[in-house]
Amino acid sequence: MMKKNQRAKFGLVYKITLLVLVLIVLIMGVVSYFSIFQEERVKHMEMDKRITDTANMIAALKLIEPLAGEKVAWPIFREFIKVVRNLDSNILYISILAKDGEVTVFTLNPATAAALDPSLEGIEVSSESLNRLTQHTFPPGTTARISGDIIVENQRVATVNLRFSLLELKREIMLAKIRNILLTFVMMILGFGGALWLSKTVTKPIEDLTAAMARVARGDLGVTAEVHSRDEIGLLTECFNLMVQDLKEKVRIKGAFDVVADELKEVEKIKEAFQLYISKEAQEHFIDTNVLALTGEKADRYRVTVLFADLSYLVQQTSTQDAASMSEILETYFRRFMATLFEYGGQVYKFTESIFMVVFGIPRPHSDDDQRAILAAVNMQKTLAELNKDRVRKNESPLYVSLGVTAGEVKGSLMTTKGLQPMEVIKDYLDFTSKMSNQPFSVVMVAGDIFQRVSNLVRGEKIEELQLPDSGELLEVYRITGAKF
Repeated sequence: MMKKNQRAKFGLVYKITLLVLVLIVLIMGVVSYFSIFQEERVKHMEMDKRITDTANMIAALKLIEPLAGEKVAWPIFREFIKVVRNLDSNILYISILAKDGEVTVFTLNPATAAALDPSLEGIEVSSESLNRLTQHTFPPGTTARISGDIIVENQRVATVNLRFSLLELKREIMLAKIRNILLTFVMMILGFGGALWLSKTVTKPIEDLTAAMARVARGDLGVTAEVHSRDEIGLLTECFNLMVQDLKEKVRIKGAFDVVADELKEVEKIKEAFQLYISKEAQEHFIDTNVLALTGEKADRYRVTVLFADLSYLVQQTSTQDAASMSEILETYFRRFMATLFEYGGQVYKFTESIFMVVFGIPRPHSDDDQRAILAAVNMQKTLAELNKDRVRKNESPLYVSLGVTAGEVKGSLMTTKGLQPMEVIKDYLDFTSKMSNQPFSVVMVAGDIFQRVSNLVRGEKIEELQLPDSGELLEVYRITGAKF
């Protein structure tokens, strides 16, 4: 059994958030890795192409060389490589060696050298500086060298040596890494927010349903879980609500039968009375009032709900038939009547020639006695409708029984005059309208204060306000037009 305020140690909201966050980290990690790898590869290819293009551009000066046998115009090379050096700040130095290996033309970039190694600060463009740069050991991966021959008429005229700084390349690669890491971090933050929202969206209906189940486990059957969506969780919530409603109805019925079981002997007496005393003389007696034994002081006054049936037209119809037929009609109807009555916990108070009176609230009051009375009245009319279908099929006239529901006051085991007045006024109204219309009818009439409390069970329309004889107070009366269950 779930303990009060018990919660999951590692809730579903955290599991979903963690799962989505891990997926985002994995995806962004793989994407960032390949993005950085690809960008680094492209940068290296671009740098290799720039170095190769620079070397080829210098070697292309062979096209302006004089014919074989003439001297090489080295001044042209000297001016050209200065221009090339200024075009690319990554060039550390350019040197051209003659066939005998002697440096004939060179240039270098002091700023690039100082950037590579601060100890080279203040270096000048000279042959000594060139030798120093050529022999200097720079940190691994910070420079790149390339060497190529200048060929004229299939003969090597000179050799071009170039050295490039890779600091800019490394800086661009580092910026790319930082950019991808920041993008991954931002996506993780957004992913965390989205994962948290998604997990809350998924788990909120489950948490509400769990809380509702806990309340039901504690005995609260008035709970209704809110349906948040139309997916599987929403369907589960709807099924839970239907289950609670069904459970509530079963508990109510069980409670009604518990009351009957507690007084089984008295109930059996009532059933036997209906089966044995069908004659008109027997109907003029009160039903055994021992059923109405009260707890506490007998002088106490308290409210009960009264359900009465106007039997005037039923008696008129059965009085014209033989005793066997009349007995069969009354026994069939009242057997079903009593089954409905016992189901909703009502107790027979009075049975005469013209009225059958049932009270709800004794010997044990319930918080829903008004609802019980209305449910009993509606189901009694349904029972009468079923009987009338069979009678119509047999070409027999239908039976008419009008019902009324009002509040009454009981003192001890007797209904007070104040408690009987509303019932008598409603019955008089039924008799008057029946006579005025010159035809019998079956209807359920409800006092206004009770109708307001049972409007979730039935639909009705207000007919008029009836005046009570002694107090002169007005009593609202409604006619039930349909059920909502």
